[in-house]
Amino acid sequence: MFCYNMTRMNRTFFIPLLLFFFLFSCNTLRKTTIEELGQEEVATFILVRHAEKEYGAKPGLTETGHERADRLSFILKNTDLDAVYSTPTKRTRLTAAPTAEAHGLPVIPYDATLLKEFSQDLKRLYKGKTVLIVGHSNTTPAMANFLANTDENPRFSELDYTNLYVVTIPRIGKARVLKLRY
Repeated sequence: MFCYNMTRMNRTFFIPLLLFFFLFSCNTLRKTTIEELGQEEVATFILVRHAEKEYGAKPGLTETGHERADRLSFILKNTDLDAVYSTPTKRTRLTAAPTAEAHGLPVIPYDATLLKEFSQDLKRLYKGKTVLIVGHSNTTPAMANFLANTDENPRFSELDYTNLYVVTIPRIGKARVLKLRY
């Protein structure tokens, strides 16, 4: 009977003690990992081509294009955006405007002829942040390629306005490109 009570007492004492040491070692491992690798800071870039455009020298958006720009704003309404970028053309600015306005952000222009440099700046400036970038049928997939260090994203068809890429770049590891339609 005494041995039975000792065994029961040992379990009552040692199980919490083992649990304490296990949790302590997990917490220490987590702290060590954070010290060595840092907190995970995933940069997220949402890339779209401008919405349906009018024709002419400096085209704006068609009625369908304005509807698509509003749809983009609706899709991203619960996304915490940190910045909105657009090339300086009227059609890209008009596509970006509803989302930027809904988030209280300005539309920041970028130079589409300097995509490689721009992508490097974005990766440096927006660690742990989310950014919308509006471009063109050739610049949007090219930007995805520069951000993800790949060449797997070909130019869009001139007739296709539905592509939406989400490029996620972890602090450590390989970037990923999610291809969606909207």
